[in-house]
Amino acid sequence: MNSGDSFRSRLDSLIERNLADPSLSIETICRELGVSRSSLHRLVKEETNLSVTLYIRQFRLEKARTLLKTSELRSVEIGELVGIPNPQNFSKYFTESFGASPSEFRKLPAETTTVAPERVDIAMEPELVPQPPRQSATVFKNRSRNRYLFMALAPVALTSLGLYIGVLFGRQPVKNQTETEFNSSIAILPFQNLGTPETQYFSEGVREEVQAVLAYLPRIKVISRTSTRAYEGTAKTVPQIARELGVVYLLEGSALQSGNRIKLSVELIKAEENQTVWIKTYEGETKDLWTFTSTVAKTIAGELDQQLSSAIRQKMDKAPSRQPAAYTEYLKGQHFLRARTKEGLANSLISLDRAIALDSGFAEAYASKAQVYFLNIEEGYTDADSSLKLAEKNALTAIRLDPENANAFAMLAKFYQRQNKWEQALTTMRIALRYQPNNALNNYWYSLMLRSVGETDQAIQYSTKALHIDPLFPVIMIGHLGNLTYAGRFEEARQVMQEGQRLHGTVYAWYWSTAFYYINQNRFPEALRELEKGQQLNPDANPFLVYIAYVKARMKQPAAARSLLTSLPDDESNYSNRAVLYAGLGDANHCLIFLEKGANGGSLPNYLKVSPLFRFVQNTPRFRAVLHKVGLDQSVLPSADTIH
Repeated sequence: MNSGDSFRSRLDSLIERNLADPSLSIETICRELGVSRSSLHRLVKEETNLSVTLYIRQFRLEKARTLLKTSELRSVEIGELVGIPNPQNFSKYFTESFGASPSEFRKLPAETTTVAPERVDIAMEPELVPQPPRQSATVFKNRSRNRYLFMALAPVALTSLGLYIGVLFGRQPVKNQTETEFNSSIAILPFQNLGTPETQYFSEGVREEVQAVLAYLPRIKVISRTSTRAYEGTAKTVPQIARELGVVYLLEGSALQSGNRIKLSVELIKAEENQTVWIKTYEGETKDLWTFTSTVAKTIAGELDQQLSSAIRQKMDKAPSRQPAAYTEYLKGQHFLRARTKEGLANSLISLDRAIALDSGFAEAYASKAQVYFLNIEEGYTDADSSLKLAEKNALTAIRLDPENANAFAMLAKFYQRQNKWEQALTTMRIALRYQPNNALNNYWYSLMLRSVGETDQAIQYSTKALHIDPLFPVIMIGHLGNLTYAGRFEEARQVMQEGQRLHGTVYAWYWSTAFYYINQNRFPEALRELEKGQQLNPDANPFLVYIAYVKARMKQPAAARSLLTSLPDDESNYSNRAVLYAGLGDANHCLIFLEKGANGGSLPNYLKVSPLFRFVQNTPRFRAVLHKVGLDQSVLPSADTIH
């Protein structure tokens, strides 16, 4: 047993002995184990990639999971036994870790209880937070500038990009793709890591790259990672998985990395018959990884009867980098980026910078840096203005190096959206979709942009496609439900709600969309019920307070709205909240005052043009002036919004 194993076992024994004691402190652990505080943090980080506090919490939750399946104890009793006596905290932490509340987890069949879903990042999705995210514990204290506060990008850069987009895109129609236009389908399951935990990034990265190459094929539906991740370690059969994801083929694989030597194996399975079509293996050096990845993708394309044009073949054969060391650092950067924590994003930048230092022409590394800076803005980790400039710089560099880089165009589109440059945002996202038409998140983001400018029926087309590609990702189903609701297609929305409740009923953000389903129909008691469900799942989500107060005011119960208006800090981050509360009270003048303030440099509610909250002022000159101020007073779409 090495020293790391010895330390880990001693730490686990200590936590086990004090499992029911919620006051177990870092100081106690240091004293019992005879280590300094800094050494403790370093050793736990090296062993688990977690902080000490999070490791202890996860240890407690793993014990709770076992007790839920092996005992008849109530959840509150189990929480006390594992040292998390607060029922709300126990439910919240357990749901975050295992994707289901304790009560729901207990009802799950045995084959699903080992599945830990990927973290759902709700802060970056504008659908899920109807006003400025990331408020502190002090009610609505401003932590970062709101989306409408950003100044224009550098004029020279924008002018150059605008000319480029005009030449590239012009007025050509872009054709959206529906489910019927896919002629085959595949899901790539999580690859098994045959190496150490430190090489997990490699197996994840190989799987991601196979998916990225297949994304060039417009006629294949490739299920996104956020949906297939749910099947990691599952006991479900191949036909079961395929039926749930709606695909004909599955791809399984394994990866082993040791130094610059790698061993890969992939297996294509025809799901209904559970029949292996072929198995391909590779053993060699990292420098030949892309050749193998490209070969696998082209072989899959052939099996699925896809015709490859010379342009697509050229894209498939083009390696992101010919420098193996740079490519390895890029895969590490992607691994850290997916965590979306402050530390993870910082580590991602370190790895991506190393990749660029090794290969200055690595376009995808620059595009990923742009994404990191953008996520830092969304999460409130860094100054918005400086990060936005860095994001723009890296996205433009990626496009200069690779004029068909879909990820870079998608990031630029979101930047323009934050500045209310709607025509540029929509056009740039359409370019991203031309180069990567089957990217679920880009289709989803584009649908939200379309909703923002009032094109709700077209928004539904793109969120429908996103949902076909990524059927289990709650963020996308939430957005699709919102699009149906804002379009007034309530019967379709009701059907989505039924399925979404089954899949995502433990995700607190789900109840934003269900609440707005009822708000759009003036069914305020039902909306209140949904908002209160969401608040119970996440009591720390302060935005629920505003919308609960709004709904109560519409129900002739104005006390909560008036109380909040008295207590809200008088700063620009709360202009949106005040406008919503005055809307609930039916005070048109004050509602418009704060919408006007928001348009001049504060915060505005999302989807202002189509929001049901402001119907009572939508025909007034002052409201139209607000829309004009933020570029939403006229259509910004080409005459035919189709992408081909």
